[in-house]
Amino acid sequence: MAEAIAEVEDQEAWIDLLFSRFKIEVAQDRQPALFRALDSYASGVNETSATLYARAIRRQLPQENWAQIIHLATNHETRFYRNPAVIQLVADCARGFVRPRILSVGCSTGEEPYSLACELSAQGFANYLIHGTDVSEPCIATATAGIYRTNEAIPERFATRFDGGQRMRFGWIKEFVSFEQHNILGERPIEFASPNVIITQNMLIYYRTKARLRILDSLSCLLPSGGYLITAAAEEANWKPAGFDRIHSHAATVFRKKP
Repeated sequence: MAEAIAEVEDQEAWIDLLFSRFKIEVAQDRQPALFRALDSYASGVNETSATLYARAIRRQLPQENWAQIIHLATNHETRFYRNPAVIQLVADCARGFVRPRILSVGCSTGEEPYSLACELSAQGFANYLIHGTDVSEPCIATATAGIYRTNEAIPERFATRFDGGQRMRFGWIKEFVSFEQHNILGERPIEFASPNVIITQNMLIYYRTKARLRILDSLSCLLPSGGYLITAAAEEANWKPAGFDRIHSHAATVFRKKP
């Protein structure tokens, strides 16, 4: 009984530490999976979750350990063309700008930015930039490498096949796409100025209401006049920003900054 109580207390301490230091919130239904993964990771580096925590609160945990722990604590569900209607919506919004600058927040391993790049190129856009951010360093490393299992949604003209056709590698299209490890609730600004379109899909649901509103406020400040902020459909119905028009769309929730 005492061991079970101690284990629960250790887990609660980790949750508190992740939030206080990185503003990362782990939904209750995801916590068991997190702690199983954390125990497995700790065992692999000859530690326990308790000894890792002890080093963490003494600020003795190396960056490579933190990078993996943050990776385990955050959601990375994604795939190419996960929501084609939203991809088209972004393209429609981008069409109003001479050189669209698109920011994908919470891009995970990069499938969304590459899907957007493929779609824009397929539709004839020749001058655009897409920047993806995620809190997970391993995710950003995968995105930057641009190598994935072959996916039929991505034509070969955008990603060459290799390894017997089992994998694909993005080549020239990477000139239009960049990535950055970034914590949206941290103090460091995103290294991508004045995006015309910001998209964040299914990331806000992992934060408490106060944090969600703070994220939306922060992102809205990045947009120039006429810019668009796109979130998942009905993801934050309580956010009513001044100076924005809410555009009705079945695919997503869209806010446009007034000129």
